[in-house]
Amino acid sequence: MGTVYRPGDVPDARDAPPSGLALGDSWFWHGSQTLLHALVDHPRIVPDHAGIRLLGFNGARLNEYIGDGHYAGVIRTHLTPGFHFSEFYISGFANDALEHALALRDDCARAREPAACFSPERLDLLLHHVDEGLNGIIRAIRWAYRKTTWQQPIFLNGYDYPVPDGRSFVSAHGGWVTATMDRAGVPADLAFRTEVMKLLIDAVNDEVLAACHAPRERVFHVDSRGVLATDAAHYRDDWDNELYPSAQGFGKILERAWFPRLRQFGIVG
Repeated sequence: MGTVYRPGDVPDARDAPPSGLALGDSWFWHGSQTLLHALVDHPRIVPDHAGIRLLGFNGARLNEYIGDGHYAGVIRTHLTPGFHFSEFYISGFANDALEHALALRDDCARAREPAACFSPERLDLLLHHVDEGLNGIIRAIRWAYRKTTWQQPIFLNGYDYPVPDGRSFVSAHGGWVTATMDRAGVPADLAFRTEVMKLLIDAVNDEVLAACHAPRERVFHVDSRGVLATDAAHYRDDWDNELYPSAQGFGKILERAWFPRLRQFGIVG
């Protein structure tokens, strides 16, 4: 069993220090069942990599971790000589998507197809902010470790296609994706709304994360799209709510998308 150290958690003197630094929201941050917990508790994790320091803040957008951003100082503190990490995990853009109201038009009640629900200007601004934040974080890591003899791998979480059925973390109704779609008048058909989310996830993965993917620079886009079920008969097995996978879902994501990336660095056996 490994450990995910949240802000303020101090490793016991008998524990090995965290080998990985993780930054982000949603799949990394909320609750005690996260992608990171699934990773450090997996029987295939190598013991030396079973401790991860997690930095995350409710509602934080990626570009708040860089420059003069509100949380940039916390990141810089963990990139000083007092710390040393052998790998980095970055997740985020859920808060950015919320801040930009999923890049939807103010009123798309008359949309005949999912693509017509998006505002091109808002989508472009959302993608710009995600790109700005991710690249800024990557540059900060590389600058801090510029005098080391090797480049630590950086893994970028790409998420999967959620089913916006209204289930939130705390109740059967009230998920923020559904609430945002309701305000924009997105047609209530679940298949239609699922396709809207698919298009948004594809846009971020294809136009931002794929552009960051640079194996020679040891930056890896972990593309987990299509791993989890979205069909009516099975999606509840893989998704605990409209944004968050179940334990089974996280297991699938790790084994099919993450482990091929992590294995080459000896993080999993």
